[in-house]
Amino acid sequence: MASRSETIAEHQASIRRVMLLIQARLDEPPSLEEVAAVAAFSPYHFHRLFTAYTGESLSTFIRRLRLERAANRLRQTFDPITDIALDAGYETPTNFGKAFRQQFGQSPTEFRESRHVLDTAVFRQSLTQEPLKMTPKILSLAPQTVLFVRKTGPYGEASAAGFGVLMPFAYRHKLINKTTQMIGISHDSPDITDADKLRYDACLTLNQPIEPQGEFGVQTIAGGRYALFVHKGPYENFTETYRLIFGQWLAQSGERLRDVPAFERYLNRHPRRTKPENLRTEIYIPLAGS
Repeated sequence: MASRSETIAEHQASIRRVMLLIQARLDEPPSLEEVAAVAAFSPYHFHRLFTAYTGESLSTFIRRLRLERAANRLRQTFDPITDIALDAGYETPTNFGKAFRQQFGQSPTEFRESRHVLDTAVFRQSLTQEPLKMTPKILSLAPQTVLFVRKTGPYGEASAAGFGVLMPFAYRHKLINKTTQMIGISHDSPDITDADKLRYDACLTLNQPIEPQGEFGVQTIAGGRYALFVHKGPYENFTETYRLIFGQWLAQSGERLRDVPAFERYLNRHPRRTKPENLRTEIYIPLAGS
């Protein structure tokens, strides 16, 4: 008979596999039967397991992620609302509007008018003041395999919790060397997703294969074009840097975003021993095009 810790680890691994599958298939979400097969549970049992571990049913989880992605498109593009509705899985703008209002308390049009990056205070200020000098490096990255732990909650707490368990595991399994990189993936926008549902992946680059186990998984960060910015100073100031990137630079650059997460690479080997003003972080923003 498996021990309690082994059972928990197996359940965590099952949920992680399903979440990675859903992320990769958000345009065509897998069925309950398909995700149950990936998790190695019957549909009946998996549905209850997923709800117990995430606090949401599988259908609610998928619907929320698709609506949150739609909200980001409303903020960041001028794509027709009809197109956004169809891509979110709704047959009519009316049905999309009802679901959107239920989740965000506004119609898609109202949300766009109040939240669009071209109408943010940061952007309006930039029209009357000298533009902030934000000149990223545009580069193409190869896909990168990483070991990761996912935590949910406010990003500051989730990142500390994630690396708090990831680093001891990596040292214990001799996965750390001079070339190892610490990476963070923030999957959600704090102004769209409730703080307790924000998804954060604490990651370490891998130079050797390792089997996923328990809450420790393996995923691939997408390759392709990225805009690289350097954030200088405390991690608590990330919000302002991201506002400037999305509210000022993106609007003026003519670039379009690609539908994969942005990620951060933490350059300080020992952040807790580093003065906040000396912290350096690379922020990678995924761009469309070749």
